[in-house]
Amino acid sequence: MVIDIWGADHHGYMPRLWAGIQALGYDKNALKSFGATGKLLRGGVPVAMSTRSGEFVTLREVLDEVGRDAARYNFSCAVVTSHLDFDLELAKKQSSENPVYYVQYAHARICSIVRMAQERGITLPVMQISTSLF
Repeated sequence: MVIDIWGADHHGYMPRLWAGIQALGYDKNALKSFGATGKLLRGGVPVAMSTRSGEFVTLREVLDEVGRDAARYNFSCAVVTSHLDFDLELAKKQSSENPVYYVQYAHARICSIVRMAQERGITLPVMQISTSLF
């Protein structure tokens, strides 16, 4: 299976992609495509990008700038069929403005509670997490 995420304005490319996949001897249904729209922002201002002029920001650059946790959080909170505004500056903030900060803080607090319970000989129940949705 091949997964490709396109901007909503690129749906017209699908027949050409299917033809190319079939020409290579593969089933065209091996390609799963999702339409996604969004903006990359820096401090609330859209980052100018144009594939025709070669001006774009790669996912690697986003990961390097904001870190994996912030990128994962922001991308996982969006539904693939809805619009996503990803603000690079907001994703880097360690303040109440950034929801990633709260998730990281909550994780650190939970780890601290578990560690203190272990130090005091308190046995905590094991939680089972369902992965059937993944």
